[in-house]
Amino acid sequence: MKIVTIVFVILNLTGFLVLAIVNPLLDPLNFRVRKWINGNRRPGLRPLMILTHKYNDVLSLSVQLLVLALLIGFVLHNWSHAMVLTSVMFVQTTVVSVSKRLTSIDRPPQIASHVFMTSGSYPSGHSAASLSFALLVPTVLKPYLPLPVLIMIAVYLMAVALMTAYGRLYLDVHWLSDIFGGWFLATATYLLSRMLL
Repeated sequence: MKIVTIVFVILNLTGFLVLAIVNPLLDPLNFRVRKWINGNRRPGLRPLMILTHKYNDVLSLSVQLLVLALLIGFVLHNWSHAMVLTSVMFVQTTVVSVSKRLTSIDRPPQIASHVFMTSGSYPSGHSAASLSFALLVPTVLKPYLPLPVLIMIAVYLMAVALMTAYGRLYLDVHWLSDIFGGWFLATATYLLSRMLL
């Protein structure tokens, strides 16, 4: 089972790296999706999309992560799970930051953005962090909560992750390939975390 997990980690990391390398070849698809988003953007969703940006920003997600880790440590007395959760999210954020500098892929023109972003576009850190959080939290809490509660938490966090990914496109701050790159990284992060747990 461990070998299968390692294979899937390698496949996801390979997908992450390949997307970074072939990104210019994906321009037609990225522009087509951006055009569709621009043509179907509903103004009433804008406050929700901005909220997903702020809710999954580095500072906000760090606070959520810290509170959850402290609860797991002090209340559930499982500091190893708390450390795995915080450590892998920190490592993932570092990988995202380094990747943005190395790839230097330009962001979309940001005509619908609420804040102008100057860092590189690939990968989407918000998409990676929100999906990792959605996958990791139920896994870490699984031994302590009943199944119906875990399902509710998982559904809520997955809905937030999907809205966040759409929000990156809606707010015109990322390309579709950035979202998939973030998801590849998030999946690899989750699988590595399960091995550590």
